Amino acid sequence: MPMVRRATASGILLALAACVGDQSSEAAQAFSQLAKAANQFADQAQKLTSGAAKPVPPVSYKTLIDYLPRSVPGLKPGEPKGETGSAGQWQYSQAKVEYTTARGRRAEVGIHDYAFIPFLYAPYRMALAMKVKREGTDEFERSTEVAGFPAFEQWNKGSRKSQVAVMVGERFVVTADGYGGAEGSAVELAQRIDLARLGKAGAQ
Repeated sequence: MPMVRRATASGILLALAACVGDQSSEAAQAFSQLAKAANQFADQAQKLTSGAAKPVPPVSYKTLIDYLPRSVPGLKPGEPKGETGSAGQWQYSQAKVEYTTARGRRAEVGIHDYAFIPFLYAPYRMALAMKVKREGTDEFERSTEVAGFPAFEQWNKGSRKSQVAVMVGERFVVTADGYGGAEGSAVELAQRIDLARLGKAGAQ
């Protein structure tokens, strides 16, 4: 599912980046093993993303930051953070901002440009293609739409955790997480981004 994939994909990229910065033989060997494993994953993911565009240079994190919501009612915004990086032939860019309150409520919004790297999109595409719909007494997860774009939403009543991932323009992934808020709060956060305009950013 998208929320699990986020940690997996970012973990691969961070591990590769760390290996690139370490010139030791152990790091070189680890990099080789990571790259091999990631390439195998990419080969499998490619089968699920046939016809996808070839990887391209990502949009700068500075540009992505400009799309982040500058304010959210009832929450204080932190300093936006972002990065544009690469690991071998792979390039990515992302920006995020966190919002907090004195009462412990917290939220985070992120914009990720995976620049058409097939394996990074595969879990999102799988979840959206499956048209997931699961509802229980304490939580739900479902495929949905946000501002006309395909999305995957989750909610847990006990922890009051709301999450959504939106696929924008077949390229950008917008993620929103709300902690301590109401059901659907993550979707409201994502809707504070001009998603239609973001979808055109890659063509600029």
